[in-house]
Amino acid sequence: MKRMNFKLLFVFISAFALILSSCKKDDDDELDPNIPAEGRDFTVIVAGNDVTFTTTLAGITWFTNAKSGSEHQAEAGEAEIFLPIAGTYPFVCSNIIEGITYSSDTFDVVIATSNLTFLESGAWMYLTGGHTAGVGNVKKWRLDMTADADVVYFDGPMYYSGHEDANSVRYPYWAWDIVQEISADNPYIFTNDDGSTQEMTSYFNWSPAYKGNEWIMAAQDYGTISFDGILGKATTTIFGETETGLFSFDDVTMKLDLKNVILPIDTGRLNEGQYEDVNLGKLRIFAISDSAMQIGIKRSFEGGNVSEWINVYNFIVDGYVYPEKAAFEQPVKTGFLAADLVGTWKYTDVPYDWIGWENQNALNNWADTAAIASWAPRGADVAAVYDDEFVFDAGGNCTLNGVANTYTYADGKITFGTALSTEIAISWFAITGTEVYILDVTDPAPGAGEIWIGTPDSSGKLESPAVRWIKQ
Repeated sequence: MKRMNFKLLFVFISAFALILSSCKKDDDDELDPNIPAEGRDFTVIVAGNDVTFTTTLAGITWFTNAKSGSEHQAEAGEAEIFLPIAGTYPFVCSNIIEGITYSSDTFDVVIATSNLTFLESGAWMYLTGGHTAGVGNVKKWRLDMTADADVVYFDGPMYYSGHEDANSVRYPYWAWDIVQEISADNPYIFTNDDGSTQEMTSYFNWSPAYKGNEWIMAAQDYGTISFDGILGKATTTIFGETETGLFSFDDVTMKLDLKNVILPIDTGRLNEGQYEDVNLGKLRIFAISDSAMQIGIKRSFEGGNVSEWINVYNFIVDGYVYPEKAAFEQPVKTGFLAADLVGTWKYTDVPYDWIGWENQNALNNWADTAAIASWAPRGADVAAVYDDEFVFDAGGNCTLNGVANTYTYADGKITFGTALSTEIAISWFAITGTEVYILDVTDPAPGAGEIWIGTPDSSGKLESPAVRWIKQ
C-alpha cells in the first residue's frame, strides 16, 4: 500500500483553507452594508455637462473624481458638479461611519460633449481669462502690493469684514454667505441675538489705506495665482517656487476651493498661525471684475485669541496697465457761510469718525454711541463729552469747551488765533492745530443743523479725523 505524505497533505489542507478564508473575506466585503453601493446608497444623473449625485447615506458623504482628485461633499443628500470636457471620469463615493471611512467601488461618469461656454462671460471669464485659458492665455492675479509699496487699484492690499454689537458680542463671519451687492441703497438687514435689526451697508468694517498703515503687511511681491477653467487647475508662483493644485468655483455662492495650493498672501499672518489649514482652501470671492478681485479668508486666531472675522485680500491682474489713481483732495464744504457758523454747537450722538476723501464718507459709519462703544475701550469716554459746548460769535471770538479763542472764516476753513490742543477732544481723539475745515460728507450726510469739522490726517492718509456737531 502506498504511504500518504502527511506533511504534504497538511500543506494542501492549509492552502485550501486559506483560499476558502480569502473567498469568505471577499464575500463579506461585498456584503458589508457600510460600503456605499451605486443604486442602493447613491445614484448618478448626467444632464449634458451637469452631474448630480444623490445619496441616502447619513453623515458626511462625498464624491471623489479619481482622475483629478477633486472632492465634492454632499449637502442635504446632493452634490452637483460641472464637467466641461467630454470623456469618462472615474468616481468614488465615500462615507464616514463612527470615524471609519468606507468607499464604494469606482464607477464611471460619461460626458458626451464638451461645453466651454461658461468661460465666455461673467465671473468665470473674469477669474480665468476666458475659454482660451487652456492654451496659454491664463490670467495671473497678484496682491495689490509691490516691493516698492505701490498700491495701484485699491486703497490697500487687505480689508476687514466683521460685526460687533454694543455688548461686543461677535457674530461669526457674518458676511460669509451673503452674495448680494451691499450699499447704502441696498443694505443688508442684520438680525441681532435680541431680535433687533441693523442695516449693514458694506461688507467691510474697515477698508484701510496702505499709506499710514504699513503695519498691515510688508511691502514685497507676494507672487501670482492663475486659474485654468478647462483643466480645473490653479497654479501659483510664490517667491520663485511654482506649485500646481486643483480649484473649484461656484459662481452663485462665489465660493472658491483650493487644493494643494494656497493664495499668494502676506506671510506675516501665515507665520502667526491666524488661519486654520482648512480655511486656507475654503475661500469666498467678495467682488470680481475683469481687472480686480477681492477674496476673503476666515481668520481663526489673532494674537493667541479666537477670531471670527474675515480678512479680505485685494487682487489685481499681473501685467495689466491700470490708469493712474485720481488725486483726491479733502472734501471741503465751501458753500457753508460764516453766518451759518455763528451760534452754539454740541456733539451729536455719533460725535466723531474719519472722513474718507475718495467717497466723502464716514469710514466707520457708526450708527450711534452704542456702536462706538463696541469699539472698546475707545468708545468708553464718549458719554462724558455731551455737555461740551462750542460757541462762535459774529465778531470773530469763540469759546471752545470753556477756552477762549479767536477765529476767522472763509470758504469752508476756520482759522483759529491760538492752536487747538485739547478743546475739541474725545478721550485720545482730538482735533489740533490752527486750521480746521467744514467737511462735505455724503455718507452719512449731516442732518438738519449738523456739520462735520476736521483736518487732514497727520500721517498723509487720504482721510480726515473729524467731529460731528449739531447747532443748539
